[in-house]
Amino acid sequence: MVSYAIIGASRGLGLEYVRQLARRQNTTVFAIVRNATRSTHLSVAISGLKNVHVFEGDVTDHPSLERVAKQVGKITGGTLDYMIHVAARTDPELLYQSLDDYTSMDELDKDCIATFKINTLGAIHAISAFLPLLRAGASKKIIVLGSPAGDFRLTRAGSIGDMSAYCISKAGNLIATMKYAVKLKSEGFCVVLLSPGLVDTTGTIGEHGDAAGKALLDKWVTENSRGSEPIPYIYPEESVNDQLKVVDNLKVSDNGRFLTLAGEDYVMP
Repeated sequence: MVSYAIIGASRGLGLEYVRQLARRQNTTVFAIVRNATRSTHLSVAISGLKNVHVFEGDVTDHPSLERVAKQVGKITGGTLDYMIHVAARTDPELLYQSLDDYTSMDELDKDCIATFKINTLGAIHAISAFLPLLRAGASKKIIVLGSPAGDFRLTRAGSIGDMSAYCISKAGNLIATMKYAVKLKSEGFCVVLLSPGLVDTTGTIGEHGDAAGKALLDKWVTENSRGSEPIPYIYPEESVNDQLKVVDNLKVSDNGRFLTLAGEDYVMP
């Protein structure tokens, strides 16, 4: 059995990872969510499946992830092959704020801290909690979904003055992942960042999707097209299908890379 832990599996890309991996033979999938009761889309997707286990853990609460790791270890015999970290924070109401758009410095602090806890510390907490199982596993693969938004050169080249908290936290996410790649290289690990592309995940937010979030996404696409053809976005099924092609072909020599859906190095602007 090949085992996968998906961190942030209640909706969007994490949910789609569970769906696609659960269809494979000889796989055991661990779906980690903050609240299992409220993960209605996940419940529907895994109904009747015996190779998917749902556990509650919050990436801002490291002890909760440690408890989940112990539960996972009891099922796998103390090992884990792949950890895929998807969890992220994108608050539609504040996502497009510039640093001087906040009503007060207290509001800026609150948004930046909340975003940093999930987007940066969240990956650190998850890797730390599951590292003992991954060390005992055969594959030793850690995949963290990253974003070019964390690259300061993209901010400069694209004149992106908004999305402040998100971009700053994703820069931290990139560096944190690379720190683990360097630290674990001698142990035969493959730790990579993987960009999922521009994905519309609003369909699995709430019971009927997130119309407001979709409107904001469309607005961002239009504004950043700068008069040319709108930037095309894709949906979770397509993105995860392409991501898994990359994940399935990862080698130890890929450790420390920031990869695109094509399996190529992300090229800094």
